[in-house]
Amino acid sequence: MTDPLSPEETSPDQVGAVADPEANNQLTVPEPPEQTEADNLLAIKVEEAMYEVVDPELGVNVVDLGLVYDIWIEEGDIACIFMTLTSPACPLTDMLTDQTAAEVANVEGIRDFKLTWVWSPAWGPHMITEDGRDQMRALGFSV
Repeated sequence: MTDPLSPEETSPDQVGAVADPEANNQLTVPEPPEQTEADNLLAIKVEEAMYEVVDPELGVNVVDLGLVYDIWIEEGDIACIFMTLTSPACPLTDMLTDQTAAEVANVEGIRDFKLTWVWSPAWGPHMITEDGRDQMRALGFSV
């Protein structure tokens, strides 16, 4: 991640990736903590915002590509987003992190976020939603 902000450096109106070097890359998504109804509603809002994060190589949002594996809320206002890439060697990690920061910053009730890259299960074209397939076909991809 580029220039992660620690919680102490983050003001309530500033959203950035929480510095957590141990969690930036891991094999799988851990079990989520217990969520309240308010947490679940906030997670849905974060997921809706993630539809605006577009993979620049494919031109399709990360949700419809199947790259977002899970989202939950910690401490009432920190979005924990678990994503993968189409390839672990993808050079777009920083760009996707920046787009995520910009979109999550617009979610009312979210103070900060943690973006964790996970590698299992490995992403495959079977994870693309039907909407994502339609978007890809419109761009000339054969899926």
